[in-house]
This record gives sequence, C-alpha cells and structure tokens, in this order.
Amino acid sequence: MKEFILREARAVFLWSLISYTLRLCLSLLDELSSLQDDLLSSTTISSNETNEREQNFCFSPSPHGKCWKSVTIIRVFLTLLSILAGWFLRFLPSIKSAVGFSFASTWIFYPIRDWFGSIPNLPCRICETVMGRISLRQLAMIFPIHFLVPTFGAYSFKVLLPQALAGYAIDPISYSESNRWIVDFLREIFVNTVFVVGLLVIPALLQINGIKRRGFALLALYPLYSFSVDANSNGSVFSPNMLYALRYVNAYEEVPLAQWSHVLGPMIGGIVAGRIMRKAFPDEKQL
Repeated sequence: MKEFILREARAVFLWSLISYTLRLCLSLLDELSSLQDDLLSSTTISSNETNEREQNFCFSPSPHGKCWKSVTIIRVFLTLLSILAGWFLRFLPSIKSAVGFSFASTWIFYPIRDWFGSIPNLPCRICETVMGRISLRQLAMIFPIHFLVPTFGAYSFKVLLPQALAGYAIDPISYSESNRWIVDFLREIFVNTVFVVGLLVIPALLQINGIKRRGFALLALYPLYSFSVDANSNGSVFSPNMLYALRYVNAYEEVPLAQWSHVLGPMIGGIVAGRIMRKAFPDEKQL
C-alpha cells in the first residue's frame, strides 16, 4: 500500500506541475496575441513623423539613432511573435473557457501512465474502481492524494513565481451560477462520462488498428474540451480536485455550494463510465 500511495502521489504531483505550466504558457500566448492590434498601431507612424525621425535619428551618428532603431526592431519582433501566437492559438480550444485542455490533455495523461502505471485523473480512477481494477480501500487513499497534492503544487507556484506570472497559472476556476444546479450537474455527468470512456478506450482501438500514435486520441476528444457546462459556455475542468486546489490557494475558501455541480458531476460521470466499461469494454478477467 505504501508503494501504491507514493506512486500515485508522484504521478499526481507531476501532472499538476505540467498542467499549471501549460496553463501559464497558454495564458501568456493569449496575452501576447491580444496585443497584436496595439503593436501594429504602435509601429504604424505617419509619414511626416517618420521622415522627421529619420532626419533627426536614423542618419545621425548619435546614440539616439541607434536607440530609435532598436525600439523599432523590438516592436517589429513583438508584432511577429503576436501574430504567430494568435495563429497557434487558432488550433486550440479557447484558453479562457476550455480550462480542461490544460488539466486533462491526453498528451500529458498517457506518458504519465507509461511512467507510473495510472492516469492521474480522479474521474478515471473512480471508473477503474467500478471496473474492479483498484479496490475501494485504494480509492480511499486516492481521494486525499488527488485533493492535497495539486493544492501543494499550486502553493509552490504561488511562492516561487512572481505574483504576475503565478496568477496566470493558478487563478481560481469559477463557473456561472445562472443555470439551474441540476442542468450543470447533468452536463458534467455526460461530458465526463464520454471523456473517461474515450480516454480509456481510444488508445486500445488505435492499437487494434495498428496506429501507434496516441496523439489521435486528443483529436477524438477535442470537442469535449469546449462542451458547455454552465451558462457562460465554459467547459468542464475534468478534474474536480483542481477547483478546490486553486480556490483554496488563492482565496483560502471552499468551492461555493452553488458550484458543487462541477465537483460532484465529474465524480458521478466516473461511476457511469465505469458501468459502461464493465458492460461494453470489460477487462479480460471479467470475460
């Protein structure tokens, strides 16, 4: 049991660090992309002003000419980076609404499963319990690990990074409370059920068909990241423990009761996914 706990904790800790870093990087790219118009306008100068500055600086041997040229080059470079960032983000779900892409990407989950033997996702672990892969006793150990370890990871980011950067990585996730509680709850159950089943089944289907690249699993699950689970069209985080961790570290408070549909829904979705897996895709020992 001790080895099981340590392996689970290491997997969850690594996943949380990678997820926070991915969220930080994507948020910075989004900020850079949003500056595109400002950068373009700042580099567009009227012809009269340009001519005047050229006469005063560009052909002058003084340091001012070099300074003006350096500023212009930096602006052009940032403009190009902004355009590239905007182009890159077009291929990804919305950074602000599809938060699950940062915390539940298959390209993070599958390598971690190869290293530690399990996918560090709470609904998925609940599903595996229903399937009989892990016991209820082991699940009882998994729950505190999945809630406490990401909290420690978020706190580490808060302490080690400057506040301006840490905010991009560990800002709390908040859902709209405009819909009825039951509506958001059922949406969470549905999307997490489909996600967990796909997460477990797609790699096996790809292997059966001789496709070794598991990156196609991300393409198959791609629409689920943007599936709306609240009135503001925000997607599921697919990891309800993250809602608790980020809110606790930033505000030292619990998840509001009105938003508990986004905590309980994914867990119930894991149970439903487990029932589907037992019936449609049972393990060999269950056949």
